[in-house]
Amino acid sequence: MAKTATRPKPATSKKTEAAGLATPASASDIRLIPLDQLEPSPFNVRKVATSANDDAELLASIRETGIKQNLVVHALSGARFAVVAGARRLKALKQLAQDGVIPSDHPIPCLVEDECNAIVTSATENLQRAAMHPADQFEAFNKMIAEGRSEDEIALKFGVSVDLVRRRLKLARVAPELIEQFRAGDLTLECVMAFTLTDDHDRQLAVWNAVKGGYHIHPQSIKRQLTETAHSANSALGRFVGIEAYEAAGGVLLRDLFDDRASAHMENPDLLERLAIEKLQAAAKPLKAEWKWVEVHLSVDYGAFRSFGRVYPRDIEPDPDLLAEEERLVAREEELAAQNDGEDWTDAETDEYYAIEPRLREIEALQRERQPYADEDRAIAGVVLTIGHDGALRVEKGLVRPEDIPAAPEPDETTADADGAPSPAHPHVTPPTSSTPVPSSDPAATLRKADGISASLADDLRATRQHILRAHLAADFEVAFDAMLYALCEQALGRSYNNEALDISIRPFQAQNREVLHGDTVAQKMLEALEQDLATDWMKLEKPEDFRAMSALPVADKQALFAWASGLALKPQLSSDNRPSPIIEEIGARLDVDVAACWRPTAQNYWGRVNKGHTVATARKLIGDDYAEDRNRERKGDLAAAMERAFAETAGETEGFDAATVAITTRWLPDGMLFAGATEAAADMGNDAPEAEAGDVPAADALAEAESDEPSSLPAFLSGDAA
Repeated sequence: MAKTATRPKPATSKKTEAAGLATPASASDIRLIPLDQLEPSPFNVRKVATSANDDAELLASIRETGIKQNLVVHALSGARFAVVAGARRLKALKQLAQDGVIPSDHPIPCLVEDECNAIVTSATENLQRAAMHPADQFEAFNKMIAEGRSEDEIALKFGVSVDLVRRRLKLARVAPELIEQFRAGDLTLECVMAFTLTDDHDRQLAVWNAVKGGYHIHPQSIKRQLTETAHSANSALGRFVGIEAYEAAGGVLLRDLFDDRASAHMENPDLLERLAIEKLQAAAKPLKAEWKWVEVHLSVDYGAFRSFGRVYPRDIEPDPDLLAEEERLVAREEELAAQNDGEDWTDAETDEYYAIEPRLREIEALQRERQPYADEDRAIAGVVLTIGHDGALRVEKGLVRPEDIPAAPEPDETTADADGAPSPAHPHVTPPTSSTPVPSSDPAATLRKADGISASLADDLRATRQHILRAHLAADFEVAFDAMLYALCEQALGRSYNNEALDISIRPFQAQNREVLHGDTVAQKMLEALEQDLATDWMKLEKPEDFRAMSALPVADKQALFAWASGLALKPQLSSDNRPSPIIEEIGARLDVDVAACWRPTAQNYWGRVNKGHTVATARKLIGDDYAEDRNRERKGDLAAAMERAFAETAGETEGFDAATVAITTRWLPDGMLFAGATEAAADMGNDAPEAEAGDVPAADALAEAESDEPSSLPAFLSGDAA
């Protein structure tokens, strides 16, 4: 043992003695005493043992960094010393010696005091000690990370779990302003822990400003504010999508690291709903060919299904394999139940018993799924796919809308057709039991919202598309006549639906901001040219002279008037709308409408109205990563202006893109704007007009050519003789 040189004690001033203050020990008072000569003092005032976790942390710290503070001892004999301050350190050192980490006679720094001072020293050490503030503790951990230490290294040095280190580091990521409130005593540790649901400091401070004026700030109120727009991962929607799929799509998950139940919230509700809609639509796809209609809804109250009529599947023989399994499971369930009410079951038998009932329900569902619906039933009925309360897919088949329920057959009607062959069975529909309107939703709007397309922007895109289609329909009598005749027959012959392509009462559709949307556009110029050439002098006459004058017009003038009026009746829609009219899409395809030649996305009509994420993602997909990264650094206004140039007809000249990129950006349209298959549809209809690339023929010239062509045949009421 190394001996410490003895020095005279420093003189104590009379002033210090008068104050009753002891002189602090200096380094020269510390002796190195072998570990095997130390033992606990009977005068230690701490009698309640510390926790095993606390002792483990101290042991790990001494193992890694050594002992940082001397022990205080009093002599028992010449070679034995009792530790009055530092009993936990002594215990840790003894354990390290037992484990072979240090020798049993390892020298330990000790301050030797008189035995008469032992109780005072022990009480002073345990009572006059302030614990480290939690904020200082987890900030210290954070500084160690900043120095390059790993979470595992910190955990090892302090004898704690890596999970505990991560939790403390999570606290260090709370906004500094909130940490200061915590230090000042305005926030409890539990409240600080509640703020760790998100790392967004702005969000944390916004919630703090919302709750700080309350009489009592509770952690639950903070959590509720942070998650008010989020979905719980344990909700039906969250379970249906799944955490893995949500995070893989870029969703942010709010995890409460301090909750033993490991609760989590999905912070991007728009993304979550889009993923759910897409999953429902994928499940609905194979059903669309079998039923009259198929709809998806994120949620439907069970009572809402009572608003539908019902058709039911036919009874068939059950699957023999499933039936045999069902009988075996029922017999086994009865056998186990007879064994003293389960008191003598092994763990395996218990698991087996409680697995039987779920499997029986599965077999019942499988047998029911095998039952077919009649063709005539599927021709009038549909399917709703939604999310059950348990987060599982729920499929309701055989639903009949009230307007599709066929009239009951007359009692004297026969079941044979004119040739004597049996006619198809009349569908048997169970009538609705509720007059509440059938459930409706708009999954297309949900998908657009998740992609940054607002409802008002969708309305404007819809109005723009209608305006472009109207300009083309107003220039084509044959298509206008067919479309109007179709709409008339739907109502006149009893085939009226709620979503006709034309409003035959001719209530012209007028967009609310049409001056901005339509001003100086290609479609507007087409309509102005057509309207200028309309024969309308007859409208200045009194009735019925006006009718006689109109009847005497040349056929070409009548065609122009008919097409113009038909165009006014067009309804607006995007092809990506929920349940869009296929007739409008067919009209656009037959007219071979080139929307890209009539409308380009600008900062005013598109890029300035979508969120930055959608804009950057579009640029990344169509132009490239480098361009997207450069634009991502710009403010929204500058970004919108840059995208207007990149997607304009002149992009090749102004942006310097290569030919392949220009071919994409100058023709790109938002989802739902394109009339799919327009050119192919025109060819299939036997259109005599030659196909032309967009921009080859000026709009005015195309109009002139269209007006000069006489149709090959006309209906009788529009022929010259009839007039």
